[in-house]
Amino acid sequence: MLLIILLSSWNGVGGYRLYRVFKKKQVLFDDHFTLAACMAVTMLTSFLAGLYLILLFPDFYIIPLLSGLWIGWRFGAVLRSPALLSGLYNGAAGALTGTMLGAVLQNPALCRLPAEAAGMADLYSIPVAAACFYMCILASLRYSLRM
Repeated sequence: MLLIILLSSWNGVGGYRLYRVFKKKQVLFDDHFTLAACMAVTMLTSFLAGLYLILLFPDFYIIPLLSGLWIGWRFGAVLRSPALLSGLYNGAAGALTGTMLGAVLQNPALCRLPAEAAGMADLYSIPVAAACFYMCILASLRYSLRM
C-alpha cells in the first residue's frame, strides 16, 4: 500500500510540473501540438490516477472518474478551448480504463481468469511499470517544448 501511495505522489508531482510548464508556455503552441499534448498527458495522467485510486480505495468507483474529469478539464483549459473537450473525453476514458485495470488486478475473476492468475500477476508490477512509462512520456513532452 505504501508503494502505491509513493508512486501516486511521484506521478502527481510529475504531472503538476508539466502542468506548470504548459501554463507558462501556453502562447507558444499551435493547435496540432496542443491537441496531441492534451490527449497524451490527460489520458496517461488520468489512467494512472484511476489505477492508483482504485487500488487505494477499492469500494469507491466514482472517485477515479471525477479525478479523471478534473485532470482533463485542467489540462484542456490551460492549453486552448479546442483541447478542453478532448481533455475531458480523454480524462474520463483514461480514468475508467485505469479503474478497470485496477479492479482486475485486485480480482482476476472479473474477467473469468482462473484463480491461479491472481498469483501469476504481481499486484505491484503493473503500477510500477506504468509509473516508469508515464515518467518517460512526461520527459518526452518536456523535451518537445524545448525544441
